[in-house]
Amino acid sequence: MIITLSPAKLMNFGTPALMQELTVAPFQEKAEDLNTLLMRLDMDAIKRLMKINPTQAIEVFQYIHGFDDERTPRKQAVFAYNGIAFSGLGAGSMTASDLHYAQSRLLIQSGLYGVLRPLDAIKPYRLEMQAKLRNSSGENLYAYWREATTQYLSKALGENGNVWLNLASDEYTKAIDVKTISKHSQIITPVFKQQTDSGYRQVVVHTKKARGLLARFVLVNRIEDTESVKAFDYEGYTFSPRLSNGNEYVFVR
Repeated sequence: MIITLSPAKLMNFGTPALMQELTVAPFQEKAEDLNTLLMRLDMDAIKRLMKINPTQAIEVFQYIHGFDDERTPRKQAVFAYNGIAFSGLGAGSMTASDLHYAQSRLLIQSGLYGVLRPLDAIKPYRLEMQAKLRNSSGENLYAYWREATTQYLSKALGENGNVWLNLASDEYTKAIDVKTISKHSQIITPVFKQQTDSGYRQVVVHTKKARGLLARFVLVNRIEDTESVKAFDYEGYTFSPRLSNGNEYVFVR
C-alpha cells in the first residue's frame, strides 16, 4: 500500500529534526530546474504567481535565491512540514522503525519537488501545485509533474501491493494520471465527516487532520490490505458501511 499526502504551507526549520538521516529527493534535479525558473521572477511576479501579500513575497524571494546556498537549512520533509495533516501524522512521536517503514510507503506531493519520501531533505520553499508557472513541459506545474510523478507512483505501487490510499487534496491528485494508475491498482479515497444537527458533513480543518491520522494509523500498524484500513478509530472516527461506496471509504464521528 502506498499513501499520498499533500504538503503544508507552514514549515518549521527552526527546531532540530529528531533524526540525522537525510535522503535525496527522487526529483531533486527537476526541483532545481524549477527553482532556476523562479529565479527569473521579480518580487511583483512572485506575488502574482503565488497570490500572496508583499511581506510573503519577500520571504519567498529569499527562499528562491537561497535554494542553492549550502548555508540554507535542510530538513527531512516529514519533520519540515508543519500543517494540520502533519500534526495528525505526528512523525515526531514515531519510532525510527516506523519512519523507515514510511520511507517506502508514504509519498508527500509537492509543487517544487514533485514527490517526497519522509526522510528526503528539503529546503524552505513555497510553491503550490496549482501555480501557473510556464515551463518546458507546458503552462503549469501539472504539465511539469504529471508524467514523472505518475511513473514514480506506478513503480512504488507495483512494489507494494498495488493499493493506493489517496489522502491528498484534489489540487495535488490532479498532478497524477489517475486513469493510468487505475489500470493496475486499487485506489482508496477516504472521506471524513462530522455529525451535525443536519446530518454528517465534511469540515475542511477536520478532514486535513484526519488524513494525517489515517496515514499514521496505517503506517504504525503496518497495514497492507484495504479491509484493515476500515478499522481506523483514532480520535473517535469509525468506518461507515452505509455511507461508503466502493473505494470511497467514509469515516464518521
